[in-house]
Amino acid sequence: MKLFHINNDSTRLLIFFAGFYTDNNCFIEFDNKKSDILFIYDYSDLNFDEISYFDFTPYVEINLIAYSYGVFAANLAADFLPEINNSIAISGTIFPIDENYGIKPKIYDLMLNSFNIDVIQNFKNKMELNSGGIIQNSKREIENLKSELMNIKNFVLNNEIKEEFEFDKVIITKKDRIIPYIAQKSYWEGHKNVYELDLGHFPFFNFNDFDEILEL
Repeated sequence: MKLFHINNDSTRLLIFFAGFYTDNNCFIEFDNKKSDILFIYDYSDLNFDEISYFDFTPYVEINLIAYSYGVFAANLAADFLPEINNSIAISGTIFPIDENYGIKPKIYDLMLNSFNIDVIQNFKNKMELNSGGIIQNSKREIENLKSELMNIKNFVLNNEIKEEFEFDKVIITKKDRIIPYIAQKSYWEGHKNVYELDLGHFPFFNFNDFDEILEL
């Protein structure tokens, strides 16, 4: 797990758990400079030491956005996070691979077993479809991305996933080509604050910045 800290000299902090493929480069245009940002990405290991060592004490307000597989990661990191003022899950659930609540195992294995640069490009194309813009490229290497997929699969096979983090709000993406809409809807059914957007897996272009998302 990697951390990338953007210092905007603010007493506010946004903790952003990115999804598969993505890193800070994919989201930088949504930074309005009103908060510091701690990007968390790369789940080729699920070691939370760097989060536990991060100094959260300068901040009087801490918000959290978890995107795609970042929802899974944020849930796992619950015990290592500071007190959160406002949180939102976007285009994901706590189950990365699941017949009902995530990417179906057969689809996941197909991507993993045939993983190459073309698979990455196809994944990015599906992210952009019905999302309203062109996503900045991640700087991550193909070996790292494959390792991430393998590590997540191994974790799912060897651990019971339980709900550890309670999100204040949820965005479900109805035209999602990565994590199916029906999986998102089924998992979040009954949550008190669910927003369904008629968009693809990367809905950020529907907003001017991160604050607009948090203010839903």
